[in-house]
Amino acid sequence: MRTKLLLIAVLVVALVAAACGSDDKEKATILFADTQFESLWINNAIATFIIENGYGNPVETVELTTPGMQLALANGDIDVMMELWQQNFIENYNEEIAKGSYTNLGVTYEGGPQFFIIPQATADEYNIKTIDDLKQNWELFKDPEDSSKGEFHNCPIGWQCAEINRAKIEAYGLDEFYNIKSGGAQAALDVALVGAQKKGDAVLGYYWAPTSIMGAYEWAIIEEPTYTADCWSEVSKGQLDATYTPTEACAYEVLPVDKGANEGLEDKAPDIFEMLEKMNVGLQPINVTAAWAVDADIQGDWEQAAIYYLENYEERWTTWMPSDEVEKVKEALANIS
Repeated sequence: MRTKLLLIAVLVVALVAAACGSDDKEKATILFADTQFESLWINNAIATFIIENGYGNPVETVELTTPGMQLALANGDIDVMMELWQQNFIENYNEEIAKGSYTNLGVTYEGGPQFFIIPQATADEYNIKTIDDLKQNWELFKDPEDSSKGEFHNCPIGWQCAEINRAKIEAYGLDEFYNIKSGGAQAALDVALVGAQKKGDAVLGYYWAPTSIMGAYEWAIIEEPTYTADCWSEVSKGQLDATYTPTEACAYEVLPVDKGANEGLEDKAPDIFEMLEKMNVGLQPINVTAAWAVDADIQGDWEQAAIYYLENYEERWTTWMPSDEVEKVKEALANIS
């Protein structure tokens, strides 16, 4: 009898230990790409807050260039890219999707436009609207390091748009009139554009939306030929081969900005995979959140922006996940407040 009781006690202890082990099992870390720009920082922060507080998984972000992100997402070195902008590397994207290396999880926000901009005041004063107008007025945008040409502020080095814009500028013949300047990060581009706006100076560069500076200042978007697939095929040749000058160029295609996940994420964290499929942050909410972040001077603490979004757009994010996870996120928000 004593032996039977001892066996029962051992079994009970084993069952309790197994149950505790199951509860305490370490959850998988979810790896997000960070290619260093404002709206991505906000979207990563929103996803991170939800995943860590609602699902209990730790999250890490990995700083990468766009080509590095493409490789890492395909290889599984990262799990998620919240803003693919796949039109900027469409051939590679189509290849990897066809191979099943990663999956398109749907829209993060609708319509991500990209364009060439100048201050609206400059456009109005000198009647600058088109690419040809930029050629005729290059002296307004004079390069301080080379007075024989104007200055075009390009994407940061390592972004695919830097190569796209180089190819477009060559196709338009703007390289005869402008030097292309690329910094190492979005901050350098922002300093050049915003600094000129604050001083009332002329400035020419590439930008995109949603972004806080597009909402904070008056900009004129330069008119370009309308996007066509044939035209973009030419631009892509120049993008991939710096020795090739495209025979034509055109505006970027305006497409929704999608999320991508490595093929292994669905097995690694199926609940998070499902949440990300439903996660549509929205263009206007991102614009508003980005503008708030600038006004609040959050100093790079993007969790503050995530909290602002979650507190102000509850009707959106509560549709992305089951009620249990919703309540956990709400509780985390309440504890912060």
